[in-house]
Amino acid sequence: MKRVSFKIVTPLLGLMLLGGGMVPVLAQQITDDNFTFVRIRYSMGYLGYAFQSRYGAYDSWMVDYPSAEENFLRGFAKATSVPVSGRSISIGLTDDALFDYAFAYLVEAGYMQLTDEEAKSLREWLLRGGFLLIDDFHGWREWQNFVFQFKKVFPDREPRDIPIDHPIFHCYYDFDYFPQVPGLAALYRGVTYEKGGKVPHCRGIFDDQGRLMVLINHNMDLGDSWEHASDRRYQIKYSILGYKLGINYIIYALTH
Repeated sequence: MKRVSFKIVTPLLGLMLLGGGMVPVLAQQITDDNFTFVRIRYSMGYLGYAFQSRYGAYDSWMVDYPSAEENFLRGFAKATSVPVSGRSISIGLTDDALFDYAFAYLVEAGYMQLTDEEAKSLREWLLRGGFLLIDDFHGWREWQNFVFQFKKVFPDREPRDIPIDHPIFHCYYDFDYFPQVPGLAALYRGVTYEKGGKVPHCRGIFDDQGRLMVLINHNMDLGDSWEHASDRRYQIKYSILGYKLGINYIIYALTH
């Protein structure tokens, strides 16, 4: 797998502005390839949906793609000095190219319907060292579908709550609580949740050595916080939170 490794050369060197918030910048030495943001394509089955946009018909795995990732990558590069590929790519779960990358992102898990081949390939990728970030699914029904689908991947592993003192919340920015980052549609309604998912959860699936393989953000929409960072309809405080969480997640994934 391609990995971007780095070390912090000095303590905090400076500050930059990101969406109106002050973001610390660390000097780093890069020793490998540029970081590439990979979006996962998955099967949807009868639960899947397609929606229309100015770009045409989209399947559920494509929500916010590629603008969310590409917006995020610009902020990530400025905040961390990690060299990045400027464009996101999408890869199917049975594509051998997935094994060239150590990080991947999957959205709308409430509509995912994994085939046996997809589950097998995903299991192998994760056990070989892959890190999967799951985002933008909400409420009880979508959670139940996610749990059912991931039993195909790891029948003997259960998602566990990740406590706020876990290193993933302190590897770059410090969090003293897990915030709810809402989607734009929720903010239109004057709330921060969708489909009854009022409480945000951060859970994980770990390997036998305790390595975090799958990071599950439930009742969250980081993608919207990245995509709409410059949209006046989206509150900037949520974009700042979404960027900071995303940066922590990737830095953790690339160093563990």
